[in-house]
Amino acid sequence: MSGGAWLALVIVVVALGGLFAFTRTLFWKRLLLRRATEHAAAGRIGRMIGLLERNRDRGSVSDPLTNALIFFNIRAGQLERARELVEEAMARGDASAAAEAQLGFIAGAGGDSGAAEGHYRKALSMDPELRGTLNVNLAALLIERGEKLDEAEALLREALESRTGPARSGVHLNLALLHLAREEGREALVQSLTGYELLPGIEPTRETRSHALALASKAYELLGDAEEAGKMARRAVKLAEGLPGEAALRAQLKALLAPE
Repeated sequence: MSGGAWLALVIVVVALGGLFAFTRTLFWKRLLLRRATEHAAAGRIGRMIGLLERNRDRGSVSDPLTNALIFFNIRAGQLERARELVEEAMARGDASAAAEAQLGFIAGAGGDSGAAEGHYRKALSMDPELRGTLNVNLAALLIERGEKLDEAEALLREALESRTGPARSGVHLNLALLHLAREEGREALVQSLTGYELLPGIEPTRETRSHALALASKAYELLGDAEEAGKMARRAVKLAEGLPGEAALRAQLKALLAPE
């Protein structure tokens, strides 16, 4: 075999070896993520965190284990730890739009709407492919502040084009909020019920389905239909029974929860 042929063979072997290692790494990370999920479901939070910490890539927020750890800390309200994880990855060279977006998620969770908006807009300028997700987050901030509602609607309409099936539900619910802010009851009702119908009737969607019915209740109230508003409010609260947000939802819908 000639020297050139040997070199070609070596290159192929090395390339295949690299591909195998890459595939194994992805498979291994997914397996570890599944184990972490099992720990969390069983209430073994310390073991879940330990598993993620030991095996994650500290230089990339897109690493599935680092990403899971960041979002666990956001949901747990441990925002400083979430920010530390993102900033550690950035210090190690992760200059991605995903890292910028995660800083936006953290700022939003902490109630800093202005900072969140800045991070979202910067991330979108870095990677327009993130529009399917970040358009919704940015629109939600604008709706909450009652600002730039036309821009918010355009962002949500664009997000709808990139989503299918149940993934469209959150966009419809944000459109319902937008129409409520404009006091457009009929449009708010259509969007809230569309968002509700798109979601499968399973336990993980119960909170979101309850939220959708609460929005429909407010839409009926805006339309002057107190009877239907009350029915929707009672359905929303019933669906939320046992969930952490049940008390807040009851307080929010108190005026509509008069006995039948």
